[in-house]
Order: sequence, then structure tokens, then C-alpha cells
Amino acid sequence: MKFKNIVFRVDSGNGIGWGHMMRCFSLAEAFSSKNVKISFISRKLSGSLCKFIEENGYDVHYLPNKDLEWKNDAEKTIKIINNLDPVDWLVVDNYELNDTWETILKPYTKKIMVIDDMTKRKHNCDLILDQNFYENMKKCYDGLIPVNCKKLIGPKFALLRKDFLRIRKNLRKRDGKIKRILVSFGSSDPTNEITKVIEAINKLDNKQIKIDLVLGIPNKTSKNIDKFFSKKLNITCHYQSTKIAQLMEKADLSIGSGGSTTWERCCLGLPSIVSISADNQKKLTEAVAKNGCSINLGFVNKLSSRDYQKAITNIDNLTLIRMSQKCIKLVDGNGIYRVVDELLSI
Repeated sequence: MKFKNIVFRVDSGNGIGWGHMMRCFSLAEAFSSKNVKISFISRKLSGSLCKFIEENGYDVHYLPNKDLEWKNDAEKTIKIINNLDPVDWLVVDNYELNDTWETILKPYTKKIMVIDDMTKRKHNCDLILDQNFYENMKKCYDGLIPVNCKKLIGPKFALLRKDFLRIRKNLRKRDGKIKRILVSFGSSDPTNEITKVIEAINKLDNKQIKIDLVLGIPNKTSKNIDKFFSKKLNITCHYQSTKIAQLMEKADLSIGSGGSTTWERCCLGLPSIVSISADNQKKLTEAVAKNGCSINLGFVNKLSSRDYQKAITNIDNLTLIRMSQKCIKLVDGNGIYRVVDELLSI
């Protein structure tokens, strides 16, 4: 099937959706040489990545920020789509939208693709993508999607930006020594894990460790870090950074939450200490840790700075090297092109 127009319905902002927006952007980026028109439909929330999307040459059509429950969302999305060229693929990556929303949108697009990672929600779509790692991936979404819906399940289909594959090709061999740590808990950190981690690193004997700290928009947490730790530790703060691949390549260890960034770390062979900040991260984080790619500390609300400190000090060089090797085997960085091929073949 040849097609000319793809529309993404995805939100980011207010401390949510960065990973969703970036994986949709990655898929859009992979179609850059296919002569396909790409556009996004999104709410312009505080701290969103919409400006970044526009700066990279894509049209963004905006929905109202407030009072947009799913039925109103569907109506306003249809209104936008009706003013576009015929839509061949509508790609939906949004926890707030359900199978009823998808059913309403069906007549206005030739095909619907859903990106999800919860395995419990019903969908009315032609293709579903879940890049997470499960013990029994073949049975995921059974009874929750139409019988003729194509399933792309597992990190084999991880949607990573081209930067990751490019850097992976010239990836340095990690020696297991910790000289640089990347700390990132996404655009939102309600339990203040970043401060816990910085406190933990501050208690280590090695004060020469460099820290790259990835944050959303400047907030109270970043001000506190500047106030209490800037003179004690070698910290560089990166706000709303889109250069995550470069930061991961330089790091020897990552400390952060689960979610889609898991596959970015694995692609670049970056060992990680991971805490769980949402229920939908639990299965993924446990499975990846069981595979030897990371250390799972459990849910964030049960952790203190001492837990992070213990995790860092208990890792030896050999463990870090083995974790890096297992990460590289799990994710090869070509998932984005496998998804493009699947979309083109349907």
C-alpha cells in the first residue's frame, strides 16, 4: 500500500508525554525520505515539545488545552482532519484516548495505528505497537484488539531516533568504571527522586564523578540542587534536552525511571539503576532487570537516598560490563525501520 499522509495524535506537557512525543517524532523522522506528508495534532500544554516538532519542519494542529474529554477530543480531531488531505494512517499515542475514540475516528482515516504499553486497554485499530519486553509477548492484547489487527510487540520494534543508531555504530567499549553518571526521571519527578540521587552521589567517596542531570523546565528542584550541591559536585543541568543520545553515550551509568527511555539506554549499552514511578512501568522494569540489563529498585515512594547510594556502591566493574553487553543484545536500534516496513506493507 502506498500512502502520502500520516497524522499523529499525541500530547506532551504538564509533566507527561515526553516519551510519547519523542517516539512519534522518531517515526515521523524515519519517513523523511519516503515523500510522505507528516503532521501532528496536539494540545499545547505547558512544557510541551510542540515547538521542537515545529522547528523540525512538521505542522502541528492545536487542540484546546482545557476541558477536553475524549468525546470533545474526537470531534475536534475530526474537524482538523477534514481540513487536511486524505489521511492514510492516523497514529495514536495517548493514554487518555480509548477504543471508543478510535471507533469514532475510523471513518475519517484509512488505517489507525495505536502505540501503547499497558496491555490491558481495548483498541479498535489496524496495527498496534508495544515496544515493551514481556515474558509472553505473543499473547499480549489477545481479546483486546480486532482479530485482523497486526501486532508489533517487543523491543525489536523500539522507536528510537536516528541519533541512537548513528552513535551505536561507533559506540565506545565500556570498561565498567564510573566516571560520569546520567540522572533523568523524565519531565516530571513528583517524588523528587533527583534530589535523593544527588544526595546519594554526594555521600560517595569519589567526588570526581561528573553528573549530567536532565530536567524538564527549570523548577524548585533544580534551584535546590544549584543551592546545595553545585559547589560540592560536578553537575551539569540539561533542561528539556533533545540530546539524550549524546548524553547517554558519554555516561558510564544511568539512574532514572522506567518507561520508553529504557530502550534508548539499552541501544547504547548504558547500564542503569531504575526505579518505578508508574504502575505501567512495573512489568517492563522487572523483565529488563531479570534479563540482566538493569538493576530494579522498585517503586519510588519506598526509596530513600540511602537505597540509591547502596545500589551505586554495590555495582562492580564486571557487573557493569555484563549489563552493557546484555543491553546491546536486547535492542539493536533498527526497530524504527521495521515499523516503517510494516506500515508500508499493510
